[in-house]
Amino acid sequence: MKVSDIMSHRVVTVTPRTSYKEMWSLFFNHHINAIPVVNEKKILIGIVSKEDLLKRLYPDYLDLVDDFSKAADYEEMEDKVKDLAGVNVSELMNQHVIFTRAETPVMRALSRMIAQRLDQLPVLTEHNVIVGMITKGDVFKGLFREKVKKMKGQKQRRLLINV
Repeated sequence: MKVSDIMSHRVVTVTPRTSYKEMWSLFFNHHINAIPVVNEKKILIGIVSKEDLLKRLYPDYLDLVDDFSKAADYEEMEDKVKDLAGVNVSELMNQHVIFTRAETPVMRALSRMIAQRLDQLPVLTEHNVIVGMITKGDVFKGLFREKVKKMKGQKQRRLLINV
């Protein structure tokens, strides 16, 4: 089975100029965990995950070294959400993107997700244009669907033999 057999072809993308507020809206409205960032030619240039956004709310390591009490100031962390209102995707995106291709075997793509601790991978053409996304859930469903097909085929053969 190839990635193209089970990937999602409907991909929500953003540009580097997309606002923080718009991005959160996309996460909630589409029930997704990561959004690829593309340029005007739909070429992948980065990705933003929910985790990337949440990390911005925590104090960084140097702040903790200076004042360890900041680690427990949850109200301050919540207030940072308001501070992020003026931030664009370009300031949040990860430019080092792990991806896969449509022709890649599904288990190789899953292996990459597991090894890199990712829940999804963008699917790119040879020109780095995004054509889909594949998630661990897609792999699970695809493998399960194959197993069910095989089981149904075996049951039908048994019925024919028993008749």
